[in-house]
Amino acid sequence: MGWGARLLVVLAGLVALALGAWPIFLLGLVYLAYSFRKPRAKRAVIVKQQVLARPGRPWGRCALGCALLLLALAAVAAGGTLSPVAFSAGWLAVFLWPLARRSGVGGRVVPMTDSILLRSRLFPLRWHALAEVKLEAQDQPRGVAALDGRLLVFAGRSPSAFQVVSVYALGYSAAEEKVLRALRRETRTLSQRGAHLLPLDSRDAAKRLSLTLERLDVGTQDLEAVSSLPFDVFAVRTEEGLVVSHRAFRVSEPAGPPFIPHSDLAPARRPLFAELVEEIQERHGWPGPDEFSPFLAALDASRAEPFSDRVVARGEAEGKVSVEAPEGAEVKLTRAQLRAVARVYG
Repeated sequence: MGWGARLLVVLAGLVALALGAWPIFLLGLVYLAYSFRKPRAKRAVIVKQQVLARPGRPWGRCALGCALLLLALAAVAAGGTLSPVAFSAGWLAVFLWPLARRSGVGGRVVPMTDSILLRSRLFPLRWHALAEVKLEAQDQPRGVAALDGRLLVFAGRSPSAFQVVSVYALGYSAAEEKVLRALRRETRTLSQRGAHLLPLDSRDAAKRLSLTLERLDVGTQDLEAVSSLPFDVFAVRTEEGLVVSHRAFRVSEPAGPPFIPHSDLAPARRPLFAELVEEIQERHGWPGPDEFSPFLAALDASRAEPFSDRVVARGEAEGKVSVEAPEGAEVKLTRAQLRAVARVYG
């Protein structure tokens, strides 16, 4: 416990004492005395030669919860009517958030009609989109290591990787603009490494995320051990080429509502994401090129030309449009995907 947290406990205790809530003051005093104990030596927990990684302590969430609780007590003491309910609801939301995130409720999403966007079920101002990573060659998985942010890796017979783009926006138009801007920035970085992003239609993204997942509690800092876990889905968050957090999951039956799995294991020493990608490729395989790879590569190579001159529509069938790129690559995209591709590679 740092000095900032101790100061917060002291202030909260004094406010509680001033309001007459002496039990809270006593609890704060006991907790403060407990924080000055001599720390025990950290024990390394070894499970099959794997070092467990544990989530960091959520001091920010604790501080926010304490502040809301004190405001609720102050509102009660002042004789308020709606304010105690509002502050208490906020305190309960902060307190129950880890449980909601662990159960997957906090990550549930709703697909938007004729769009690439997914809206958060609990937080209407939170929007998401999935973009599948497409490689130009089988031996170019290191190109994925240039991605920053959230990434979902699916193992199995047909391995795949998806970039998760999340933004806050007041409405649909603003959210779409922010998501496409982020995807356009990512594609320019990835194209130099032989990788491209294909935005998914919201219906396809919802089907991909309609899973019932079982968390694997053996998270580890050892790269080889992480990649050797029997996972079906691996969620990872990266920052400047380093792994910030991760979590492995197994798929169980039956399928559940669509939700985006969260990574919450934070390694003490952040490994290079490029090394993790190589380990996963050796153990589980990595998605190779498909019909979308030359199509996206041709679009990226001809960015200077108008999009209408680069793509030719060949007809529509079963809700998808057949389009052809300058190099002759032909693929089928939904109208929502085609609009997104035009904005991202335009």
